[in-house]
Amino acid sequence: MNEFKTQFYRWAPVLTLFSVIFCNCKSVPENIAASETYEEIPLTDEMYGGEHTEVQMEPAVEQVPDAQPQNAVYEDLLDIVWQLCEIRIGYGKIVFDRQAMAENGMGDIYTLQLTEEGLNGKAAPNLYRTTYELRQNHAIRLRPIVGTLMADNINIGGIMEKEYYWYFQRVTHWEIVNNGLELYAYPSQNEEIVMRYLRQ
Repeated sequence: MNEFKTQFYRWAPVLTLFSVIFCNCKSVPENIAASETYEEIPLTDEMYGGEHTEVQMEPAVEQVPDAQPQNAVYEDLLDIVWQLCEIRIGYGKIVFDRQAMAENGMGDIYTLQLTEEGLNGKAAPNLYRTTYELRQNHAIRLRPIVGTLMADNINIGGIMEKEYYWYFQRVTHWEIVNNGLELYAYPSQNEEIVMRYLRQ
């Protein structure tokens, strides 16, 4: 019995300390939640089939409230030359300064034109074309792209031609937003890519 009392008095301060810590932990307010974190999906060689240039992301500007899809039909897109002005990737974006590009003799790159026969355009700097299949609710399926090999790829706005093709090939549907054409792609469950074009 004396041995038990000795052990009890020896461990009593430690048990008291543990009970204070435990009570303080349980008293944390329930409305304090852990902050959500987002990880950037890296651009891997497997995704693009070779080396790539790292994309420099700018913080995405919050969209204005009236930036809603407008009523549009497929015929509204036909026979118009559309110029790529930005690519939004998740929470970042790449902006193409069209005025600066034109001043440097590169105003006609990253374009597309839809016709009833197919889709064609100019990347950086090669020409490309493909055919497509339209589905309900603005869904679109692009078939494999065929391109020329006129010259070496140029790094414009932080992306290379093959990266542009990679984004483009994964487009699932389109919308007209604020008079611009937006193509949407979802390469993975947690990633959205939006390619925005304006009329030339």
